[in-house]
Amino acid sequence: MPLHKSQIHRLMRIAALLKENRYPNSETLVKEFRRIAVEEDLEIDCGKKTILRDMKVLEKEFHCPLGFDRSRNGYYLKHHGWDFIAPALLDENEMLAAVIGARIAEEIFPAPLKNKIRNAVDSLLQNNNPDFLDTANMEGLNILSGLYSDLEPNIFMILFQGWQSNHCVKISYADWKNELTERIIEPHTLVFFNNSWYTKAFCHLKKQPRTFALRRIKSAELMKNIFDPDKEIIASVNPDDFLGFEKIKNVKLRAASFVLDRLKSSPLHSEQVIHGDGTVDIPEVAKEVLFPFVLSQEGFAVLLEPAELKDEFKSKLKKMLADY
Repeated sequence: MPLHKSQIHRLMRIAALLKENRYPNSETLVKEFRRIAVEEDLEIDCGKKTILRDMKVLEKEFHCPLGFDRSRNGYYLKHHGWDFIAPALLDENEMLAAVIGARIAEEIFPAPLKNKIRNAVDSLLQNNNPDFLDTANMEGLNILSGLYSDLEPNIFMILFQGWQSNHCVKISYADWKNELTERIIEPHTLVFFNNSWYTKAFCHLKKQPRTFALRRIKSAELMKNIFDPDKEIIASVNPDDFLGFEKIKNVKLRAASFVLDRLKSSPLHSEQVIHGDGTVDIPEVAKEVLFPFVLSQEGFAVLLEPAELKDEFKSKLKKMLADY
């Protein structure tokens, strides 16, 4: 059953006294725990009934070879080959981080990795009973930006292992035309971006860094070749330049106030500047990002500059209108 942190502290102290042949009993332990509570500022103070319950826990849960010597009026170990393996003692913040991490993992990681994370946290909860779980309904903690594309679990785990251990991976990759190529890559990063998993890796075929969508990898094989992590590739993973599209420089928009609020929370570039007149200066942005954004604002965001980009956008709009 889950143990409170105060109980684990008591069990550790009792086990130490037993190991030292101190023959503790409920009366001496109450006094000892009262002293510790004052001197060490631990929530360990308790009564005789609690001590007796702790002794039963040591016997049943931790298989302690406990005996009671009436002549010495105290407990002792029938043999000293027993070791008390103390459960991990985590504070409330550490347990909260673990529980929330497991909840997020359930949404963004595919099996079996999410199951391993969940099992690890469940194991911690078996030995820790944080107070926040008495009132918190973890089902109410939702991550709506989850994993929507199907991933082959085995492929994900091979890429995960390659990234974790710095081993090259041989993949069969389908591009946007669904044409397959065989490649050997160095998975320097794993990235969860726009509800999908990617790796920014060094591609031996193209002899340069490339971004690969894991959903497009049809097969993967872990290789013996080891690579050194590339700091430049790792540092290049940022919202401004992750997918590696060609950028258009010095873009200007005019947008309604509610669109400006959206741009503050989800900028098109980390160094964009929003002016008081409702215009936005964007140092550089890809058309693949800019055009869908402007369309999604239903006329409340207008592309102003550069002129040639504006003309290209108008041309696309006319083509779309022709289809209706």
